[in-house]
Amino acid sequence: MACFVTGIAPTQNIAELESMLGAISGIDTSKLTVITKADRSYEHDSSFLNFFHAGGPTIDGDASGQMIDGTAIMTGGGGTGVPGIGSSTASLSNLAKPKAAQHVGNLPIPEDEADNYNDAIEDGRCVVAYECDGTQAAAIEEAFRGAGLRKVKSF
Repeated sequence: MACFVTGIAPTQNIAELESMLGAISGIDTSKLTVITKADRSYEHDSSFLNFFHAGGPTIDGDASGQMIDGTAIMTGGGGTGVPGIGSSTASLSNLAKPKAAQHVGNLPIPEDEADNYNDAIEDGRCVVAYECDGTQAAAIEEAFRGAGLRKVKSF
């Protein structure tokens, strides 16, 4: 059974990440994915690490993945009535929480955990993910902790 081991790197500095993650023995570094909010650069492209550059308001490339900025156009008011006067009933059903940028994409991470990873990325840290089979997860977790990654978990 495939799973992902994830952890949070305390930096997005490429040299520091290469030093931390390149020193992990027993893993295939080509399977490491580093999710960062840093702008793509030549250094990212020439690294042995696989960087995924999160950012921008789109999650999956379509309009449903765009962030909502809190502004909206009122397209209809239900007639010629005056708001607040009449027989309409106040309701909170139309209020919606804006969608947050989903930086961890399709990783099988529960929503409440994904929020923690998204916060780390927004704060200038990186999320490191490694796909492995379930039998390797404990060893990879230990290796991630030894390399200095925080909040290491398997999903």
